Amino acid sequence: MIERELPDPTATAATSEAGIGPVLRRWAPPLLKFLIAGGLLYYVLTTRVTAGAAESLNNVFVRSPAIFITAILAYSIQLFIGAQRVRVLLAPLGVKIPYWTMLRLTYLGGFFDTFMVTSVGGDAVKAIYLARETPKGHKLEAVSVLVLDRLMGLLGLLTLMVVMTLWRVDELYAHEQIRPYVKWLFIVPLLLLLGTAGLLSETVRTSPPIRIVLKYMPFGSHFERAYASLQGFRDRPVILLQTWVMSLVVHTCGVISGYVLVFGMGQTANFGPFLVAWFIANFIVSFAPAQGVGVGQFFFEPIFRNIAGLENGWVLATAVQATAILAKAPGAIAWLMSRARAPRLTPGGPGASVKAPYDV
Repeated sequence: MIERELPDPTATAATSEAGIGPVLRRWAPPLLKFLIAGGLLYYVLTTRVTAGAAESLNNVFVRSPAIFITAILAYSIQLFIGAQRVRVLLAPLGVKIPYWTMLRLTYLGGFFDTFMVTSVGGDAVKAIYLARETPKGHKLEAVSVLVLDRLMGLLGLLTLMVVMTLWRVDELYAHEQIRPYVKWLFIVPLLLLLGTAGLLSETVRTSPPIRIVLKYMPFGSHFERAYASLQGFRDRPVILLQTWVMSLVVHTCGVISGYVLVFGMGQTANFGPFLVAWFIANFIVSFAPAQGVGVGQFFFEPIFRNIAGLENGWVLATAVQATAILAKAPGAIAWLMSRARAPRLTPGGPGASVKAPYDV
């Protein structure tokens, strides 16, 4: 009879304990985010659901299908323009991606941006698939462009926010609850502008502190190469101006989508104060995961009530989230199509290893 060696219970326990730490580190942040979002959403739903709020929900989701569809179409235009914005940034690097391919990647990233637990999860997924579509030798540079694309999008949003804030600055200062935060409506855009300038600055890139960080950080050589590739845009102001204007159009479509949803709720709002509230609220939610569920409901409520005089701001947040999710839904099809493609293999025949997406 062959005796089977039984596993050592102490070794098994030690292995289990050793595996607990990495698992906790991996899942604790997303669970914490879900708990915060769920807690905020629970707070809103238990304190803000009134007869008027229920009526607004019914108006926008049941009684106004044409308005809801219009809002979805306006939001979809943002994705169409966003795809072209990435192509414009890729062109100076010699990377030419067909528009429909880039649109597919944009929808794919939007789909994951909706359902992943981080606010930049969709960008990470889009980066992986973009690398697959990019010729060898340009993959890292192409992926690094997505950072600049994200920055240009935020700069477009902040530009409109600053303009609208200056337009209504007296009205904002009139509210005691908002007054302490007005200065941040200018400080945050200034910091982001300085950060973008630093990204394009050769002086900053070659400064001793940055050189030391890049030297000792993991994959520092890859970060240095990506950093250097973005330096070329410093000499291409027309490209930066073009993508900035496209960002303004993108966020203008977002304004149209939101304003249409307000009418769908059965309410009206003065356009000026609405714009100020819209840009402030969306800037905050742009950093929130899972399409800002919970966070949007929490912040839209006081911002739109105090600035735009709009009741049931949390209903508007819910409608905006539903609009974004439905507009990005085709990304699920793009994902399934991408999964159906065979992985690329390194030379060597059967059994060869799969290439890393950032094989440069």
